[in-house]
Amino acid sequence: MVDLYWNGTLWYYKDISDFSRTKAAIKQRMDSGVCDSAYLNENTFVIVEDSGAVRVYQAVEIDERYELQLLGYVCQHDDSILSVSAFSNQRNIVTGGMDCCLKMWDVEDLIATYSYSFAHLDIITGTDVKPMCSSVFVSVSLDSESLLWDIRRAKPASIFKKNDCPLTAVSWNTTLENIIAIGTAEGSIAIIDIRQTETPLCESNECDRGVHKLLFNPTPERKEQLACCFDNTSVKVLDTQKELMQIYENNSHHDFVRGLAWCKDDLYSCSWDANVLKHIVNEYIASQGR
Repeated sequence: MVDLYWNGTLWYYKDISDFSRTKAAIKQRMDSGVCDSAYLNENTFVIVEDSGAVRVYQAVEIDERYELQLLGYVCQHDDSILSVSAFSNQRNIVTGGMDCCLKMWDVEDLIATYSYSFAHLDIITGTDVKPMCSSVFVSVSLDSESLLWDIRRAKPASIFKKNDCPLTAVSWNTTLENIIAIGTAEGSIAIIDIRQTETPLCESNECDRGVHKLLFNPTPERKEQLACCFDNTSVKVLDTQKELMQIYENNSHHDFVRGLAWCKDDLYSCSWDANVLKHIVNEYIASQGR
């Protein structure tokens, strides 16, 4: 018999200059695969698993050693959770996944304050939250539609639909609160202004593989930079104010890239090859005279 779920491992680093396994402050085996994570504050974060579980951890230093304290655990999704996003109030998160359900949580009590069963007609592949807001978020799904949710309203608004093309990734610009990027299973990316959703601001086919993750640079001076990874080994950064012009690309990973993070204007990527790579994007751009 083969298990239904992969086992996972959680690696926690206090020094991001070296991601060698021996440099990890904490290594913890998990009962199932870790699908996504989001920080609430400097030492507290949420992970979601392919078992449908949500866990909240806090890293604490005890006798010069770091430990992970489990602050909360709940399993209310009926299938794998593929996405988690944290609101800026550091108290609420939204999750979505293979059960086609969206849930908004109060992480202090780990209570699902809002639950939208069959929010989409197919698997929910991504979520993100409106910056500096605690009530509005966006979701994308394999049903080819992106929905804008406001917990103060009875129904969501459809902001993007690409017929017969599953949607696989979404990112909300943290500086420009009306701008959202959406990725598809065909490798295209669209930039949407939620104030006028009839036609994307721009749209471009960036890869012959599906888009897996999109992430805007949170630095206000670099707000136009959109990092993306696909179902391959490449990491790209696009300029959303120049018709999605490619300004950076790296293919150093040896397996599919699954995660992206910006930190102090540098981009980090992680892959199934078990490596975390640092991309000094803006130094590269400067060297190219852009």
